[in-house]
Amino acid sequence: MSISVGDILRVVATIAWNDGNIMQNVFNAEIVGSGGPFDDDDITDDAVAWVINMFTNSAGNLSDEANSSQVQVYKYDSVGDDWDEVGTGTWTQSFTQGLDQLPRGAAALITARTEDPDVLGKKYIGGYCENGLTDGLFTSVVLVELLAFAADWILEFTGGTSGADWDPGIWSPTNKLLYDFVDNVAASAIPAYQRRRKRGVGV
Repeated sequence: MSISVGDILRVVATIAWNDGNIMQNVFNAEIVGSGGPFDDDDITDDAVAWVINMFTNSAGNLSDEANSSQVQVYKYDSVGDDWDEVGTGTWTQSFTQGLDQLPRGAAALITARTEDPDVLGKKYIGGYCENGLTDGLFTSVVLVELLAFAADWILEFTGGTSGADWDPGIWSPTNKLLYDFVDNVAASAIPAYQRRRKRGVGV
């Protein structure tokens, strides 16, 4: 398999807790521009670099009991309406906050608007610790790093290994479309709680 301009990708970033639980985040992007086809391994390396760029913003405030694990990349198959595996990359990044972690269900929430007002991107960032809150709200330091995370999430970039141009967006499984972001993101000071999700997993 190779990746071509117009392909829609799903990137799944997995963080493993010391006790064996995991939390995950899913990102989507379309390969745009020109060139290609692009090598699967090169695209996977680009995906790992993308994830590292995003999480670098928060790494110093995420629990050292959470360990970056792997990044899996999939390509959307419009014929079968499913996702074909492109590759899995090793994600090596240190999270260094040694204070007590917040309850596993608690997470910071970033929202990003798309070209369709009915399609809103949400990203739950778990692993924050007690120092990230003051009077029950995330501190200004955390909010600044969340907005930096958001910028790395929504902005187009060129892969350093493949040279492919990536255009992030939000995938709608209902409409089978990837919706482009518009320049409108927000980070909530109020901790979110993922009641509808499996314990330890944030997507």
